[in-house]
Amino acid sequence: MIRALAALLTLVLILAGIAAAVLAQEPVEGHPLISPYEGSEGGGEYWRFDEYALITGFDFDARAAVTIPVQGRVTKLDYDNPDDRSELEIFTNYREALDAAGYQPIWSCARDGSCTTGSSRNAFYQANGMRAINGPNSHYTAGTLNHDGRLAYIALGVGRHTTSIVIVETDEMDRDMVTVSAEALAAGLDAEGHVRVDGLLFAHDSDVLLPESETALTALRDLLIARPSLSLYVVGHTDMSGTLSYNMNLSNRRAAAVVDALTALDGIDAERLIAAGVGPLAPEASNADDTGRRHNRRVEIVAR
Repeated sequence: MIRALAALLTLVLILAGIAAAVLAQEPVEGHPLISPYEGSEGGGEYWRFDEYALITGFDFDARAAVTIPVQGRVTKLDYDNPDDRSELEIFTNYREALDAAGYQPIWSCARDGSCTTGSSRNAFYQANGMRAINGPNSHYTAGTLNHDGRLAYIALGVGRHTTSIVIVETDEMDRDMVTVSAEALAAGLDAEGHVRVDGLLFAHDSDVLLPESETALTALRDLLIARPSLSLYVVGHTDMSGTLSYNMNLSNRRAAAVVDALTALDGIDAERLIAAGVGPLAPEASNADDTGRRHNRRVEIVAR
């Protein structure tokens, strides 16, 4: 009798798990951020929360897509293209609509030799299931767009017969509200010897700087130009999610990404900047809640 009850309970739990999985994935025809190209037919699926491998480059030596993980509300759409329209025409229409809405690209490519190679056209599908990038004239872009005060990641691929669109709506707030200036950074350095640099934004769990970081990078460049004798430590900080070794590595890579971005600008000498990461070892707030963790994820500059 006990064994029978245990078996019945196991069956109920399995069925409940299956039901939950089905409920988490819902069919959809589209998304309010992007209208399908005229004459396209199709639809897709929606997950209330999932992780998506956003393709942000292609490693031609490894013949594999470069990805970063992003989490949030995921919508995946696939549309059949009108037969009498080229990949370029369809892609250009989508891209112009995105740009008009404030789209910030992270990485874009076009055709073999830029997106993939002729012998590795299935790399996008292998990375995250994107169907569209499968021909010599395929086009792709990945970037971000502010939507309802939140940050949405967009992946758009257009191939000969299919357009694939993925939208990941995160809980990250609209970053356009952050303001930073060379004068404010200078005042912080003069007062404390170090200052937090708001507006340096990274893709989730990654050292990839988002396009919205341009304002903060410009302020840092202006500070370095205005004070030619100033040298800095650029210090990355994380929250306490994950292991210490992982966070130490991530914070160091993020600091190095900021240094690389600055030294790529005209007039900035690499010898004036040293990157370092301290992970979660110098928090500004409690890591017990989301608000504190968000505050602890930051980059600071320290006068040398």
